[in-house]
Amino acid sequence: MNFKDFAQTYKPQINAALEKSLEEYEDDIFLMMKYSLLSPGKRIRPLLTLLSYQEFSKNKINQDIIDASIPVEYIHSYSLVHDDLPEMDGDELRRGQETSWKKFGPGNAVLVGDGLQTFAFKIIANLNVPDIYKVKLVYNLAQASGPENMIRGQQYDLFSTDKINNIDDLEFMFLMKTGALMMYSATAGVVLAGGNQEQLRAMNVFGGNFGIAFQLRDDLDDATQTSDQPKNTSLKFKTSDGIENLIQEHKKIALDAITDLVSDVKPWNDLLELI
Repeated sequence: MNFKDFAQTYKPQINAALEKSLEEYEDDIFLMMKYSLLSPGKRIRPLLTLLSYQEFSKNKINQDIIDASIPVEYIHSYSLVHDDLPEMDGDELRRGQETSWKKFGPGNAVLVGDGLQTFAFKIIANLNVPDIYKVKLVYNLAQASGPENMIRGQQYDLFSTDKINNIDDLEFMFLMKTGALMMYSATAGVVLAGGNQEQLRAMNVFGGNFGIAFQLRDDLDDATQTSDQPKNTSLKFKTSDGIENLIQEHKKIALDAITDLVSDVKPWNDLLELI
């Protein structure tokens, strides 16, 4: 199996689950939420959850598991809506369309982000999985996306430049901003599979290093597209070649962490090669 085939199979099912999760709602706030949530995206995070589940479960992926993979996409979408606000990054385009604040106004965009964030936890509460799994997913997602990780990382990026003095500081910020949700995604599959602590630890390492490498690649890509560099970028501390070496190092750490636990390393390596 390769990751491309896996994604071609399950990405349409993820998109269908996202659409169905909001199909009964037609109020303005929900229409605005749909605009951002259903915009074209890679769906890497829910795909990572499904890949992890398939690896560690004795059961096949079914609709209940697909439904369980989508709350992280709500959180990811909310973070993008808020990141794009004028008070944050001020971006006017996202995934080839106007950003939420540009289309609906900053006030509505704040509410859209709030709605996406809170609805994610409603989805988990309504999942058809054991209650103990729901509790673990709620806790893990709140920890990954809250002030301990994602929000903290964003606050560092915006207002704490004095704390980003070297590449290690920057990678720590990347771990909070991007890696934490990847860690959640990788371990959510283990939780839903009823997996063990060794598998959870390995998926945490995989997700964290995948997230850091992902963000480092964003830095390199941004550098080739614009001359306006963000205040916190790895290019402040490393050359392009140095960053490329770091990316490869993190990819190796991620793969090494799971090699002895997975039945087939190919789809995981394929996923890393997307970076």
